Amino acid sequence: MHFPNEKVIYEVPIYSMSQKEFQHRWENWKKKCYIRSEDMGHTREETENIVKSIMQGQYPRNVWKYNQIVGFVEIAVSSRDIAFYVHKTLDKRIRATGNTKHYIQDMWINGLHFPIHNMTNEEIVIEIDRFLDAIQKDLSNPLYLCRDVYNNIKNNIDFIGLM
Repeated sequence: MHFPNEKVIYEVPIYSMSQKEFQHRWENWKKKCYIRSEDMGHTREETENIVKSIMQGQYPRNVWKYNQIVGFVEIAVSSRDIAFYVHKTLDKRIRATGNTKHYIQDMWINGLHFPIHNMTNEEIVIEIDRFLDAIQKDLSNPLYLCRDVYNNIKNNIDFIGLM
């Protein structure tokens, strides 16, 4: 819940896992397909065709960037503070190849704000990064706070002007 004088200026998504972890899980899944196919007596060439066919049917549906957003962090600015609101799932098991919807809820974490009185834009960006680092550290593994887009624009946001 936001205060009336706050404006949400950015939402940073929380993915079910990092891109590296996602690729690792898919590679493990692919290796198991190879082993299973070879155990069934298929030749190496038949195994290649089977796995290729399976991957064409499965992998494109599971592109990492759009795979299971299980939360988000709102960055809100008011006349005196920058505040962070964390919303995420409480689910413990999230599969890389799954299609289960995970309910996202507000975590109601106190203390995720800082005053911006007499701070420059550069100091505000550094402080926001520090808070996002702390939020990432508190997320259970393998949840991943994807800051790619935020990092591309953070130095172009005029926080003082937004107040």
